[in-house]
Amino acid sequence: MLAVVVLVTAVAQGGDIHPLILTSTVVAVLAAVVHTVWLPATGMKRMVSTVPVVCLVSLGVTAVYRGPVDNATALWILLETFALLVIIVPSVRHPGPLVATVVSLAMTATVTVLPLRIALTIEPPAGTRETLGLCVIWGVAAAIAVGASCYLRSLDSHRRIAVAAERRAGRLAIARDLHDFAAHDVTGVMVLSQAAQTLARSSPERALALLPQIETAGVNALEAMDRTIRILRDLDGDEKLPRPAGAREPGAAPREETGRALTLEEVPTLIERFNRTGTIPTRLHMAPGTLDTVPNRVGSVGYRVVLEALTNVRRHAPSASGVTVTIARRSSGTAGDGGSGTEVLRVHVVDDGDGAEDDPAAAQAEREGGGTGIEALEQRVRELDGRLTAEPAHPVGWQVTADFPLAAGPGGG
Repeated sequence: MLAVVVLVTAVAQGGDIHPLILTSTVVAVLAAVVHTVWLPATGMKRMVSTVPVVCLVSLGVTAVYRGPVDNATALWILLETFALLVIIVPSVRHPGPLVATVVSLAMTATVTVLPLRIALTIEPPAGTRETLGLCVIWGVAAAIAVGASCYLRSLDSHRRIAVAAERRAGRLAIARDLHDFAAHDVTGVMVLSQAAQTLARSSPERALALLPQIETAGVNALEAMDRTIRILRDLDGDEKLPRPAGAREPGAAPREETGRALTLEEVPTLIERFNRTGTIPTRLHMAPGTLDTVPNRVGSVGYRVVLEALTNVRRHAPSASGVTVTIARRSSGTAGDGGSGTEVLRVHVVDDGDGAEDDPAAAQAEREGGGTGIEALEQRVRELDGRLTAEPAHPVGWQVTADFPLAAGPGGG
């Protein structure tokens, strides 16, 4: 708007300006206003299309103009120079690399030769050194504008990369939540449905008794999916919009609807739901005070370990007659170490099913390859300086063990 005000004032005070100078300056100023007012995302094609017009008009005037040269003309040429420098910034910052390169070269050349309008027409004509000096000054000004545009362009690129990385991390966190929570309850629906089909002929009453449990598992799965959909909608929306109630930051620990983080303290509730929506009885062994002073991050990852292990029991060990979950503190040292060692929180889940009685080797392969969840959990446990193992139990079954050091560490906060 300042350029428009200057232009109007110049027109009012400079009625004797040569029409060629007046035309090129008006075109450049109007183009600069267009480039600074229109949003690049919506007016990119229109913005870029004005550059050839501005360059052709300016270069044409420089080629044919032969005077007069006075102070008023010099002021108009300076105004045109400023307008062209303004045009350079958005024209180089926003288009693709090829277009930005062509635009920067064209605009730099246009600005660099502007002083020829004065140097070649002034009486007496300026010397070669003075003419080159003026062109170099104008060219440096154009180069500075191009450099500023490239710097802003690099900032835009880094911002897009950072936003894409954040969104990817958020979606990976959501995928983990779907795997950990929705898949757990959906697996319960599948197992209970299979059990109901098996009992339908021999014991219809027992089959009917499973229907409320199937409904409960289905409702839990729908709630987990609803939470995921709300978070996905938030990630796909405007970054500046406030997050809806109950939504969590990407990568944050899983939370209940109340906003309280799900940790090992909720394992009894998890096992109760597992028993209520399944056919494999599960027992919990955890002494009072075991979870005292356990960091929240350890508790959150530990909860996921139990959840993943129970889900895999339903998927891969339908023949199991029982599951035991043990949460206890222990020392990482041994009697031969001469000391008690670092205190460790151990989360241990073991079942007595083999998954496929006729082919134990196939059962083990299915267990090991059945969950990308175990691989993701192993990485999360390592981030807390812990160790996760998933291996066959003896004489039959499968066991998942996670050891978390409780000493100060990177994840101890």
